[in-house]
Amino acid sequence: MSRRRPREIHRQQGLLNYRWLSYAPWAVLAAHLALAIAYNLAVPFGNNGYANTPDEGAHFQYVAFVAREWRLPIFEGYEGVGYEAHQPPLYYFLAAGVYHLVGGSGKGVRLLSTLCSAGVVWLVWLCLRRVAPERPLLALSGMGFAAFLPMHIAIGSAVGNDALTNLLFAATMYAMLCLLCLQPATPARKTGTAIPALLGTLVGLALLTKATAILLAPLLVLGVLWGARLHGQSWARSWLATGLALGVALLLGGWWFVRNAMLYDDPLLQKTFVNVFAGTAKAQDFLERGATWGQYLQLVADWTFRSFWFAYGTPRTAQTGLPNFLPDSVYWGLGALTLASVAGLLLRLREPTPLCARVWLLLCAACFALVLVSFLLFIRVFFQAQGRYFYPALLPISVFLALGWERLFPEARRAAAQVGWTLLMLLLAIGCWRYLG
Repeated sequence: MSRRRPREIHRQQGLLNYRWLSYAPWAVLAAHLALAIAYNLAVPFGNNGYANTPDEGAHFQYVAFVAREWRLPIFEGYEGVGYEAHQPPLYYFLAAGVYHLVGGSGKGVRLLSTLCSAGVVWLVWLCLRRVAPERPLLALSGMGFAAFLPMHIAIGSAVGNDALTNLLFAATMYAMLCLLCLQPATPARKTGTAIPALLGTLVGLALLTKATAILLAPLLVLGVLWGARLHGQSWARSWLATGLALGVALLLGGWWFVRNAMLYDDPLLQKTFVNVFAGTAKAQDFLERGATWGQYLQLVADWTFRSFWFAYGTPRTAQTGLPNFLPDSVYWGLGALTLASVAGLLLRLREPTPLCARVWLLLCAACFALVLVSFLLFIRVFFQAQGRYFYPALLPISVFLALGWERLFPEARRAAAQVGWTLLMLLLAIGCWRYLG
């Protein structure tokens, strides 16, 4: 990002010198893994109605079928393999392998999600270290947000394809950053195809994990085109690299949509999904009971914000699927911190930034915007006020909040503020653990 005076760098290193900084990210990662395992052990397995392990029983039903049959199921709604059998297969085949390794233990299969959530945490660290290598505490605070966000820990300790989806989105954004900020040593390296091919591979794998990954297609085009142009390639070579990336993605993931078209006459399974889940809560149900669109959207925004941070289930509420929330005062405090960080981010936009980093931050903003639009289109039909739907953009969110939070403080206070932010998130994650079980 912008250049920093040596005095600021010295102060950051004074709080965490080079020796400590070499261990700090590993300590944060280890703490995330430990908390995910603690959440895993505390939460009963297989409850579809638990907000912190959403639809886990149905996801595990799909995993167990693949582990027995090693073939794709036919989606039959609530019958047959269950109502998650419409999901793309990658997570379930990986989880089936884990299923056999752990002797069919559901809590053992949860560890696959834990590895994926830890991968997201590490990628946040790598991205911020590349964007601002002179400010390691910035990277540590962004990493700490992702590591200790309680609902992210919960998703990382549940059976389901969300954690792998989030990891592939984060890996795609990191690969784009590597492409944009590549410093080619020779003209020949300017025309390299390795990173576009890698990007195509990541997007193709994401398409085989969850339908949400279709949002990566426009980001892939923008990222590869921008990257090629930034490195002086002609428009012809830029489009060639983009075509390569898209071709690899379609080669890996396109067959899934062809199969859906052949089996269900519905490549994206959108019509099938609406028909099968016709009995679930919808926006229209609220309107027919006298609510206005404004009241409905206010309820969705409230529940979504709360569940982005943390929501949980209990045996009493599991039958209805209604979420339980923390005390209101906690969310008010988190809302104030969020607004403050957003204000700091807006101030940061006025600072000079290297072109490659600025372009990548624009791609991060585009990622968040696409996820937001997708969510709005979804809740326009179904009442699904779940903050986890924003986790495909968790890496951009973590980066933006870390950048904004740091900007709020003068140079002499930034190191303390960043460490304080990370410790606050850690305490929040530990505090939420007591609500589980």
